[in-house]
Amino acid sequence: MRILHTSDWHLGSRLYGHDRTDELFLRVKEVCNIAKQNNAEILLVAGDIFERRGSALPELTKQLANILASYIRDGLHVILLPGNHDEREHFNMMDALLTLEKGQSERIHIVKTREIFVIKGVQFVAVPYPQLEVLQPYLSTHKGDTDRNISLSASYADLVRSLMNNIDPELPTVFLAHINVAGVTTTSEYEMTYDEDIRLGRGDLPVASNLAYIALGHIHQYQRIEHVAPCYYSGSIERMNLGEKNDEKQVLLLDVPQRGFAQVTPIKLPVTPFYSIKINSSQLDDLGKKYPDIADAFVNIEVTNDDSSDPAGIYRLLKDMCPKQLEIKVINKAIKEKSRPPVHPKSYAETVKTYLRDYYKNDADLPLLEKLTNELLAEVENVNSED
Repeated sequence: MRILHTSDWHLGSRLYGHDRTDELFLRVKEVCNIAKQNNAEILLVAGDIFERRGSALPELTKQLANILASYIRDGLHVILLPGNHDEREHFNMMDALLTLEKGQSERIHIVKTREIFVIKGVQFVAVPYPQLEVLQPYLSTHKGDTDRNISLSASYADLVRSLMNNIDPELPTVFLAHINVAGVTTTSEYEMTYDEDIRLGRGDLPVASNLAYIALGHIHQYQRIEHVAPCYYSGSIERMNLGEKNDEKQVLLLDVPQRGFAQVTPIKLPVTPFYSIKINSSQLDDLGKKYPDIADAFVNIEVTNDDSSDPAGIYRLLKDMCPKQLEIKVINKAIKEKSRPPVHPKSYAETVKTYLRDYYKNDADLPLLEKLTNELLAEVENVNSED
C-alpha cells in the first residue's frame, strides 16, 4: 500500500495579523495533487489540521471538505487525526459534509478518541493528542506522580501499550499519533514550550514484529526518530513563524509491504520565503530585482536613509512592495537614529480593533475588551505626541 504522511496544516492561522488561509489551502491542494500523482491510496494527516476557531470554523471546514471531496470520489482514503490545536467540532462538521456525498463516508476516517482500524489490509493504530477523558482509565496507576505532565505522560505510554497489545499480529501495522517524543530537536518558536508538554519516551514508542511505520505529528521540523521501525515527523506544510524561516518542508511517501518496514521517500513542498533585509534607501529601486518574490514573502526590513529621502515616502513604498511586511525600520544616516515608522494612529488603531472583532466576535466580553483597548490606544497616542 502507498500512503502519503503529512501533518500540522494549521488552516486558518495568522502571522503578525496576516491571514494565511489562502496560502495554506494552496499547500493542501499541492499535497493532494502529490498524493494523486504518486498513486497514493491513503492521505494520512497526523494532527493540527486546523488553527482558527469560533466564527471562522464553518467556512474553514467547508473549504477543506470541498478540496478533499474530489480526491475521495476518485478513490483516495483520508485519515484525519485531531491534534492539540484542533477543535473537535471541526471534525464532526467535516464528517457530516463528506458523508453527504454518496460513497465518501467509507473513505474518510476521522479518529474520534483512540482506535484500531483496517484499510485495504493495513492496520492503523491511531492516538490523537491526548485529552483527559482518553487518558482517564490509565491515570489511577500513576497517582503518586506529583508532576501532572509526568503522570499524564506515563498514562499515555500505558495507553499505547494497551492498544498495541490488541492489534492483529498478521496485518502490516502503521501507528499514528500527535505527540511530543522525548529528545526531539526543533528550531521553531512554535514548539518552545514543549518541554512542559505531555511526551512519549523513546523507550515507550511501540514495538511489534508487524509494525511497518510510525507516523507522527506535533513537531514542525521533518525528522526521523531513531527506532527499530521507521519513525518520522513529517513536519508542517509551511513555515509557520520566524522560528521556521529557514526550514524546508516536505511530505513523506510510504510504501508499506505485506511484511517488513515501509520504504520512506520525502517529497519537498514549495514554501513561503522569509527575508531579513538591510538596505540603503538609494538601492530601493533594485529591491524588486534582487528579491523577485518579495510581494509573496514575509519581510523584516531595515533601511538606512543615505540619500535624504522622505522617511514617510520610504515607508509607503515598502508597504506597497511588501504587503506581508512584519517590521519596517528607517534609519537616518546623518543622526544615526531609528525613526518611528510613520503609521497613522487611526490606521494602527483600526488594525487592532479589527483583530479583536475577528477573534472575539462571539465573546460576551468583547465590549469591555474594546473599551480597555480604546483607553490603551489613547495612552499610546498621547505618549507618541509628547515625543
